[in-house]
Amino acid sequence: MRMSKVALITLEGSYLYYQNDVNYSQENFKLVHFPENQTYHIYAEILSRTQTGEFLKIMVRYEMNPQFIPIFARIEKSIGNRYAQEIFSIDMPNLELLYTFQDAHSTQNIKKPYNARHYLTTPAFSTSTIFTLSKKIDSNGRTPITFIGSNNEWSFTERPEEKVVYTEFKSRDVQDFKINNAQLPASHLCLYEFDIMAARTEEPADIYVSKYFGIPYQLIQGENKIIIKNLKKNS
Repeated sequence: MRMSKVALITLEGSYLYYQNDVNYSQENFKLVHFPENQTYHIYAEILSRTQTGEFLKIMVRYEMNPQFIPIFARIEKSIGNRYAQEIFSIDMPNLELLYTFQDAHSTQNIKKPYNARHYLTTPAFSTSTIFTLSKKIDSNGRTPITFIGSNNEWSFTERPEEKVVYTEFKSRDVQDFKINNAQLPASHLCLYEFDIMAARTEEPADIYVSKYFGIPYQLIQGENKIIIKNLKKNS
């Protein structure tokens, strides 16, 4: 893919990750616009301290076409002397996913059919609700969203898999959503593991989504919480 020479930083910010009110990770991200081909990229860096005291570093590059459909994702992970890289590349004309996993010892290449309604997923929270920019969400129920990702960590164990998540807008326009006493324009989105017709009771992931390019502000699910620390919009 030929890169544009002009890159405009549209948004930049950071998140704090909490578990049981203990901050264990931070994510810094930038949303970059390439006017020449009208694509958008998200570049994210996640830094976490493990229980052993080591630092886990995850670098994410997430590319979207002019319709905000994800077409490329690269995930690099390192901790101590361990390193792994995953690449998801979408061949749109042939509707094919090209997946590469590389560690210190080997490289695995996988090809599989791709459906244009699928969305790439990454560990970066900044990429988690990009689907709201291109997916029509049913206003009278839960809409299935198919994500493609992998469970591979430091070595290749399995092929990329599809996972269906059900989403529902509780409110398209939240009037009183605040973080640090700052009132923010947001939508309230809920993610579920099951459809509304399933005879199951579950606690959804509550996400507040910015009006700016589908970037999420906050997630709360049980003891886990991710909150935006700062967000800067460049004109």
